[in-house]
This record gives sequence, C-alpha cells and structure tokens, in this order.
Amino acid sequence: MIKTNYALLLLLLSAGFLGACSSSGQDSSTPLEQEPVAQEPVGADVPPDEDIEPDGQGDATAVLVDGNSLATDGCQNVVILNGFAYAACGTGIEVVDLDSFERNFVSQPADDITGDASLGVLFTQSGTTLRQFDLVNPMAPNPITTVDTNFAIFSGVSAANGILAVSGGSGGANTEIYTYDTISLSLVLPGIAAVDNQIGNPDVHVAASGDGATAFYSQDIGAAANWGLQIVELDSSGNVTAIPEAVVLTPGQFFVNFGLPFSPANIPIEGEFLDGRLYVAHFAAEGIEVIDTSDSNALSLIPLGYEPTNIATDGSQLFVVAVSRDIVDTIDPTTETVVDSISLPLQLPAGVAVSETHIAVADRVLGLIVTSR
Repeated sequence: MIKTNYALLLLLLSAGFLGACSSSGQDSSTPLEQEPVAQEPVGADVPPDEDIEPDGQGDATAVLVDGNSLATDGCQNVVILNGFAYAACGTGIEVVDLDSFERNFVSQPADDITGDASLGVLFTQSGTTLRQFDLVNPMAPNPITTVDTNFAIFSGVSAANGILAVSGGSGGANTEIYTYDTISLSLVLPGIAAVDNQIGNPDVHVAASGDGATAFYSQDIGAAANWGLQIVELDSSGNVTAIPEAVVLTPGQFFVNFGLPFSPANIPIEGEFLDGRLYVAHFAAEGIEVIDTSDSNALSLIPLGYEPTNIATDGSQLFVVAVSRDIVDTIDPTTETVVDSISLPLQLPAGVAVSETHIAVADRVLGLIVTSR
C-alpha cells in the first residue's frame, strides 16, 4: 500500500531506484552515442502490407510496431518532437526516427524529459542536473546548457512557449521557473510559495497560454492518499500573474505492485491540457480527473477501472497507459469514453507521447516502444 509518506515509499521500492539516479553526477559536454541503427519494425496483428484501415481510395494503411529498444534498463518518460521520439532512459536518451524507425542512444543521463517543438530544444532532468539540448541533428541531441537545480526525488520537468517549470519533488526543494530560447536557459523564480508549502510536488505540466504559459503542479496535500492540483499562470517572462485556489482531487489509495523503481515523476498524477481542460491520470481515482479551467476549475471524473500512469494528446483525442497493462486506451474527450484500445508489447509502461501518425511508450522494463497509427 503506497501512501504519501515518501520515506515509506522509498523503503518499499527496490534499490534499483538509486542506480537509476546514480548517474546524476555525470556531465559530458559532448554526447556519446552509438551509430544510429536502422531497425526492422514488425507488423502488429497483421502483416505490414495488409489492408487494415481503408482510406476510401483503395490504398492500404499498415500498422507497424517497433520494440527494438536500445535502452537496456528501460525508460521512464517520452516526448515526440517534429517526427522524432525522445525517451528518458536513466543512463541516456533513446531517439527514434518515426519515419524510418532508425534508433540511436545518446549517453546523457536522463530521468525525465520535455521539449519544445517550435524552437527545436530538448530538456532532461537527472538527479539535481537540468540539461538543455539543441536538435540540429535530431538523431543526436547536443547538450548546450547545464544547470544545477534543487530537484528532489519524484520531481518532474515540463516546458512550453519559452517557459520551463521544475517541480519540487518529495519536499524540501522549491519549484523553479526558467525561461529559455534556442541557446540559453535562465532562472526566473527560485520558488512559488503556494506550490512549495506542501509535503511534495511530484510533477508539473506546462501548457502554452497566450504569450505565456500555465503550469499545473501535482501536490501531496498532506492527508493520507490525498492529492491536489495547483494552477499557476505565468507571463512570457516567467513571472506569476495568478494563482487560483488549488483543486483537491478524488482521495483514495492505490495498491498496484510496481515491481521496479517508481522514480521520478509519474507519482501519482500526470496531466495533459486540451481545449481549456486539464486531464489528469490519477492512480487513486482509477480514472482521468478533468479540471475545467473555463468553469471555475470544476472537477469531474472519467472512470477507467484501472490505475493510469500517464496521458497524452494528439490535439483531438487522449491516450492513456497504465501500470502492468499492455494496452493504450484512446479517449474521446467530447464523450469522455474509451473509443479504442491498442495492444502493444508492454510490461510496465510509464510514459506516453503521440503525434498524428505515431504513438511512443516508455516502458520501465522494455524501453522505448513505437508504433504507427
């Protein structure tokens, strides 16, 4: 049984977590990568040349699944930027060209990952280190800025519209707000009192909002298995413009056996912002909590009957993964129902990212799994 006592969490989790974080002291100015490897994707359920989805003109659409991950110790999270999937895999970043399924593994420590497609930049967190990468060569991210932060265990990082937010983690570390461009990263706020004065802030999701951004922080608010979302509105300079009252999520406990280290982020809620609503993958509620920012942050629930770990959007639909499920569920936000379920070779999925053409899943055992849609 996992509660809000982080010391107990660490005791219950396997010692492998420390190994995942032990690379935080590394700092290489030049990425050490393997030669890109062209993989042969395999068909999912049907041969690649078989029609599975007619387009109305007699052409075939084949679904290809590639599970040939180069990450030997699994991956924790993943993003898709401009046709490439980038996964944080502890000792490095795994990259997949979604057109060719070519892969590369860049030896730069990464426990969590985020990026900005419009500027072509990538950010990773490892231990107390925040790194910025350019994507001039998208198959080999190049580190251009390294910053020491006050990350704590279970912290998270997210970026959008020139604003990057760091969550405080398990307590004792403040939230940090940075601004960035294509070549630099600058600290603006070393803490936000309304966010930091809690037991912990495991994760954060940043969404573009006008000229600035809105940051959504998950919060351990102190009661047993009780969690909330603190919303912070930021201008283009990274300064706070508004802090609405925190939204208290559905309380409850989660009992899933995670098997491998839980670190970092993904505990217990990850969010995705779409059309004025934040959709939160909430373990304890066994569903997706919906916060309507256009309606005084009203709270509702999309029940799933299982404990989701992460959620992503392609701009119109939502995609959900859950611990120990080998399925990616697709949710129609207009009806708030599951409209499709995609079976993939998964064992312990922790992160998911989608584009119009592909789905990428970070699995803590199997590494980075990608599939065409």
